[in-house]
Amino acid sequence: GQEVQVGHFVRRNERPGQHDWTNCYVKKIPLEWDDERLNKEFSQYGEVVSAAVAMGVRKTMPKKPEPKEGEEGGDEKTEEKEDEPEEEPEEEDNKDETGDKKIETLGYGFVNFADHESAMAAIEGLNGRKFKTVVDGEEIEQEIFVGRAQKKAERERELRAKYEAEKMDRISKFQGVNLYIKNLDDTVTDDQLRDEFSVMGTITSARVMKDMKDGRSRGFGFVCFSTPEEATRAVNEMNGKIVSNKPIFVALAQRRDVRRAQ
Repeated sequence: GQEVQVGHFVRRNERPGQHDWTNCYVKKIPLEWDDERLNKEFSQYGEVVSAAVAMGVRKTMPKKPEPKEGEEGGDEKTEEKEDEPEEEPEEEDNKDETGDKKIETLGYGFVNFADHESAMAAIEGLNGRKFKTVVDGEEIEQEIFVGRAQKKAERERELRAKYEAEKMDRISKFQGVNLYIKNLDDTVTDDQLRDEFSVMGTITSARVMKDMKDGRSRGFGFVCFSTPEEATRAVNEMNGKIVSNKPIFVALAQRRDVRRAQ
């Protein structure tokens, strides 16, 4: 049979490696920087074990030639040819004078410190800091990003958690103040919907939902009030009211999963 290991459950944020990482990810690095310059900037915050700027073949989009006066795309408007779709320009590899692919900095890299405290100090001191660089012959100030280097799966987990937190924040924000209105006549507009409900209180938004293809009303919409008391009053007094010769249905808006569970 297969060996099974059993141990005490440990929360993800309490597992080893969550508070002792030392590797930093750096992006938007000025293109003239090399490993030595990267090491120099980060070594101010502690002992650097390694500092490396990623190298490779940079992709560039070919510039379209500017049209001359009288040619297509110039001052005179020309009709688009339906039977000859325009091809998207392909990305080109940078090449040196011999025609070989040119190996250059890719604008990002990694710095590994000897201890966690130094890595944290580097993020605190360098993330968002601006450095002078030259782009297309023009001197600019470029803001670099410095953060914890993470595995792809870990980064995706954090992004999902952030998205869910923002989603719940939006839901709680509109809980009890957002109304769902249906059986709207096709002629009802956002402004008319707002006018009909404005006597009930302060409206923060009013919208009739429309078909994305033809722009026609889908027969329902949403009205959001500034307080739950105003929204409750609107439900009690506006439900069944005749708007544009049709009785409308008004209720508190609910999440789809909540509606289905009822």
